[in-house]
Amino acid sequence: MGIKAVLIDVGGPILSEDGEYAAWEGFIQGCLRKRGIGVSIERIRDTVRGYLRALDPTPWLTALWHYLRPDVGAFREAAAEFGDFKRDWISKREFRVQEGAREALGALREAGYILALAGNQDRRTGEFLRREGLTEGFSWTLVSEEMGVTKPLPLFFRMILDAIGVGPEEAVMVGDRLDNDVLPAKVLGMRTIRVLAGPYREQVPLLSAYRPDLVIGGISELPGAVTSLG
Repeated sequence: MGIKAVLIDVGGPILSEDGEYAAWEGFIQGCLRKRGIGVSIERIRDTVRGYLRALDPTPWLTALWHYLRPDVGAFREAAAEFGDFKRDWISKREFRVQEGAREALGALREAGYILALAGNQDRRTGEFLRREGLTEGFSWTLVSEEMGVTKPLPLFFRMILDAIGVGPEEAVMVGDRLDNDVLPAKVLGMRTIRVLAGPYREQVPLLSAYRPDLVIGGISELPGAVTSLG
């Protein structure tokens, strides 16, 4: 059966999150320094990469434990600070659209595909995407905070598929994460395209269930990739 619908992740494929993850690394370094632990940004980044390759769903938080272990009390305190920092940073972040994103989305729209956002994002990000016209022609424009459910829960994908009126076998999920995008979409019967973007390009498909149907280097390659799937 041919592809009728394209579900597209937001962070990574459409919006760059490089600034966000650099901020996480900087926080971890400062947090550790405050507790008398000196670690370079490069070493922190390497530690995070290691957990990314192991498909750890919370690699930055796990990296924090990596350096504070086995002090559970210190970790709990630092993790709470990290959560506050991330919420504040996200509430003020500036958005940067990936190069070629507008053109790729336009090409998919002109090709007649049903388009749907499929991102774990806050309401502010959803409003930005709609305000900037990035969701023009999309049949589903809500992000996770507006939906009340997040990836990788199957319900997240079922809500979108039900709303746009297509079965999983008629849809392809496009995202940068093997754990949040590829695996759950494949379990539901969707085809998958992995976009190599940001730190999640470090993830390694340890099992066949994590292997996408196609891998592309950026969203500009997406129209051709979807066409090749049929």
